[in-house]
Amino acid sequence: MKVLIATGGTGGHIFPAIETAKALRVRGHHVSFAGVLGGNEEKIKALDFPVFALSAKGLNDRSFLGWLRFGKIMSKAIFRAFGVIRRNAPDKIIGFGGYGSFPVVMAGFLMRRPVLIHEQNVVPGKANALMATMVKKVAISFEASRRYLNPEKVVWTGCPCRHSAIPSKKESLKVFGLADERKTILLIGGSQGSHKLNEIFSDLMKDFAADFQAIHMTGAKDFSTYEQRYKTQALPVKAYAFIDDMPAAYAAADIIIARSGAATISELGLLGLPAVLVPYPFAGNHQKYNAEVLAQKGAAVIIEQKDLTKASLKEAVSRLLFENWTKEDILKKTKGLFQTDAALQLALVTEGL
Repeated sequence: MKVLIATGGTGGHIFPAIETAKALRVRGHHVSFAGVLGGNEEKIKALDFPVFALSAKGLNDRSFLGWLRFGKIMSKAIFRAFGVIRRNAPDKIIGFGGYGSFPVVMAGFLMRRPVLIHEQNVVPGKANALMATMVKKVAISFEASRRYLNPEKVVWTGCPCRHSAIPSKKESLKVFGLADERKTILLIGGSQGSHKLNEIFSDLMKDFAADFQAIHMTGAKDFSTYEQRYKTQALPVKAYAFIDDMPAAYAAADIIIARSGAATISELGLLGLPAVLVPYPFAGNHQKYNAEVLAQKGAAVIIEQKDLTKASLKEAVSRLLFENWTKEDILKKTKGLFQTDAALQLALVTEGL
């Protein structure tokens, strides 16, 4: 079977798409990618998946002229997507959301190809909300998404994410050059980082340096600033622009501070990791609803960005330590919320379209 995966270029779309592509390939299917992939095109090619890049932009200007420009750009992208589909003749198409996937999913629908979309967030994004009315099936990460979609089309597959093959804590601390005897905090502010989180966390580590060490994923823009700052201040923090080996980072950490993208929420829930979540406050506030999946079960603490200060972050981390949140307790609270084999589930739904 030939499968064409359509996705936008952010980490929240790309990583679940890649995990699904791997599961499909293991099952003997030929998988290729199309969409507006941003800087992730080379990452996908490195995994030996064919890539067909499109050019499109999201709707930022909502004036009459803005809509006209958006329509023109998107029409060209859909026209190119027709060509991609004709040349590759996929048997099935999977869309992973974002404006970058929209042209391919729309072209597939118009060409009467079997199309499935996967919604990562609790509340569907605009592109998926529109396409959900047209496609055959809608796969969801969280059961809470059912209320926003046609229940006859919905299937709960979970969110394909990186939670298996977790190494030992001791091995992982060695990977990052960290000590065995200290508690470790992992800060992941999303694939592009979070400037506000970076600034507050680096200030907090001055207070925590005697007892904690940290792994800090800063994002590319802030990396050099914080790498130099930690060296100058002699703080026990390892800074990275991006962390490829997330299983090792999770295994090394005692406490996570993170944004609340769908894949991150799924990984934290499946691994039973104590977390302070700071939802990204824009893009329809999707991440707040994701964070509540864990917080409502008492499996995470939420700090909204408007309330994020050094004091509030210190209090939240201290609470996790004082209350002695354990992996076993968190896994009990999250039992049944997440699929342990989401990529396989999504591959099976695709095969059955």
